[in-house]
Amino acid sequence: GLFPAILNLASNAHISTNATCGEKGPEMFCKLVEHVPGRPVRNPQCRICDGNSANPRERHPISHAIDGTNNWWQSPSIQNGREYHWVTITLDLRQVFQVAYVIIKAANAPRPGNWILERSLDGTTFSPWQYYAVSDSECLSRYNITPRRGPPTYRADDEVICTSYYSRLVPLEHGEIHTSLINGRPSADDLSPKLLEFTSARYIRLRLQRIRTLNADLMTLSHREPKELDPIVTRRYYYSIKDISVGGMCICYGHASSCPWDETTKKLQCQCEHNTCGESCNRCCPGYHQQPWRPGTVSSGNTCEACNCHNKAKDCYYDESVAKQKKSLNTAGQFRGGGVCINCLQNTMGINCETCIDGYYRPHKVSPYEDEPCRPCNCDPVGSLSSVCIKDDLHSDLHNGKWPGQCPCKEGYAGEKCDRCQLGYKDYPTCVSCGCNPAGSASDEPCTGPCVCKENVEGKACDRCKPGFYNLKEKNPRGCSECFCFGVSDVCSSLSWPVGQVNDMSGWLVTDLISPRKILSQQDALGRRHQVSINNTAVMQRLALKYYWAAPKAYLGNKLTAFGGFLKYTVSYDIPVETVDSNLMSHADVIIKGNGLTLSTQAEGLSLQPYEEYTNVVRLVPENFRDFHSKMQIDRDQLMTVLANVTHLLIRANYNSAKMALYRLESVSLDIASPNAIDLVVAADVEHCECPQGYTGTSCELCLSGYYRVDGILFGGICQACECHGHAAECDVHGVCIACAHNTTGDHCEQCLPGFYGEPSRGTPGDCQPCACPLTIASNNFSPTCVLEGDHNFRCDACLLGYEGKHCERCSSGYYGNPQTPGGSCQKCDCNPHGSVHGDCD
Repeated sequence: GLFPAILNLASNAHISTNATCGEKGPEMFCKLVEHVPGRPVRNPQCRICDGNSANPRERHPISHAIDGTNNWWQSPSIQNGREYHWVTITLDLRQVFQVAYVIIKAANAPRPGNWILERSLDGTTFSPWQYYAVSDSECLSRYNITPRRGPPTYRADDEVICTSYYSRLVPLEHGEIHTSLINGRPSADDLSPKLLEFTSARYIRLRLQRIRTLNADLMTLSHREPKELDPIVTRRYYYSIKDISVGGMCICYGHASSCPWDETTKKLQCQCEHNTCGESCNRCCPGYHQQPWRPGTVSSGNTCEACNCHNKAKDCYYDESVAKQKKSLNTAGQFRGGGVCINCLQNTMGINCETCIDGYYRPHKVSPYEDEPCRPCNCDPVGSLSSVCIKDDLHSDLHNGKWPGQCPCKEGYAGEKCDRCQLGYKDYPTCVSCGCNPAGSASDEPCTGPCVCKENVEGKACDRCKPGFYNLKEKNPRGCSECFCFGVSDVCSSLSWPVGQVNDMSGWLVTDLISPRKILSQQDALGRRHQVSINNTAVMQRLALKYYWAAPKAYLGNKLTAFGGFLKYTVSYDIPVETVDSNLMSHADVIIKGNGLTLSTQAEGLSLQPYEEYTNVVRLVPENFRDFHSKMQIDRDQLMTVLANVTHLLIRANYNSAKMALYRLESVSLDIASPNAIDLVVAADVEHCECPQGYTGTSCELCLSGYYRVDGILFGGICQACECHGHAAECDVHGVCIACAHNTTGDHCEQCLPGFYGEPSRGTPGDCQPCACPLTIASNNFSPTCVLEGDHNFRCDACLLGYEGKHCERCSSGYYGNPQTPGGSCQKCDCNPHGSVHGDCD
């Protein structure tokens, strides 16, 4: 931060007091130093104080306390009355300053005994800065403050202490009082808001409340009226001050190094720097609100940062919510800060005046910094749906011919301004249909002669796909694409879901194509959450020469609805200027793995120079990929097989062999159709198949719940019903039922669990009933298993020792008890073998 020099603010202040000696006429005063017992008497002399005297040496007005001379102010002595213990001096500094210290120098009398140093901003409400007392006990009795012993120290930025350090009797004249308001406090080196508030003042008040007296005179003065006493005693007690210095500086909040006198305002005025404005540099100047205003500190200047309005606005304001959403671009091209431009000029609008107002557009590759970047759309009122065209590159879709300046055309109209007829229509401005659909017609001029349909198109107007085909498209030389449906259906149509995007930049890893190792990437340190980076030195020892960014979970799994969509990303890298080991490298830009296949873009990939930024766009169609291992071109079947379960999406990371290279990846987005997406564009390239019984998914790639894919074969595979007799919802690829319910077990839930009996093949929840041997409760169930006999009967087949009967309902010979009573059981007879016939008992 910047801070002005500390000045003596008292020299320019207005000073006043409620009592000065000689105001009511001449009065005599004596010097206490000449009346101290035990000291040699050196011509004791009393003098006159007269406020109206022609002799300036006899006048002692309050102005003498700040005139920088050896003249002094003096109060009436207490021979005029005890009330002259209580005298108030007020300084008006004429504006608010930050006060660092106050130094008071006594003249021909001791320093004041009890008094309070106070501050105020308005001259009405005063707050204490410090208390002074003749003794530590007076701090408690007079001011109710625990005294701070010894030289003053401070424990808090706004602590108000009481001290007796500066109220000693000695020296009897020319004593000094030094009050530091900043030094010694916790945040003295880097001012806190609390300390700044504590030290800010325009008015300073000295409330003098007790003159320091000799101990010998103390009792006399305390118990008798001064007017009854010998004037020789009372006229030597008064206050005298020859200098009040107030060290302070302009409050410029750390944004000014000087504060000169301003003749216009008659004040000291901060010369603001750091792009700050205001009387105290307490706000950012117009156009400098990219970050909120903050005071400058010793450690940080906190300069106000210019908004990036692309030179189209003079002012802006800071918006915290814009900053949190990272929507405001700063002058370094980073989304940091919350500056919002006001009154954008030259037909621009937006947070950074980066786009055009409705009815205007910025042409492709025209920078928003250029003068007059926005051109009128001039949409044809007859052929266009509205006067608003595509505004700039950000809102365009170059791959679908939607360039900046393109107006939205009505059916049958074409051209940037919609000022001509679309192919297949005639007679502008009416543009009536020729009767041949241009998308399905094989003729270059659909409006001449009969309609000739493309290979996969039919109908009198060539306006529909043949059975087994879908997505009538002008750019398709065959008109329609064949239904794929993983070989189980030939009935499909274009998916009507809108196109959304996956754009997750968290969880990207770095890997190669050989080892299973993965290295964490770094989220951008500047807060750009759409960017990740990796340093080559962190990778070289752990991975192979060619390495890739590995996409997180959001980009993996079933991505069939990404077919025909775009994978977009931006890459760049830096190397140190003095690098000597720099060599460009080439390998495939994108690799996709899934279902045992590995596909890649062309092997050589793009060549990228250091400090270049390149945005790559890869459309997910078969012609853009080939088999990574065989290098052979792939067909739609292979791409769909991979997209059915993407296990790896890899984007090339390194472009140079330099050891110190820093690689960056940002703004990865993958188009994917989703019923929850919000977009006017639908995923017409994605097929939506009518699947046979047991199949589901947009391309019949999944089996319905209750079905399994035989041997896991995807293309042309069979979804067969699980044979679980209604006791399980799912089975594995081998048809083995998962989680049999209703007390059943077995590969097909065809058996009852041990302890149950019945016929699971009936397919009802009650097929397996618990064995009652003889009761179902655990305490009376004496066989772990039972078997079905007939349709509804069962037999317990493993009665425990001591039990018998069909349901273990009787005790065996040599045992007694009643197993059919809850809690009952069979106990062994305890008979003497010589006294019983068979060992039986009752």
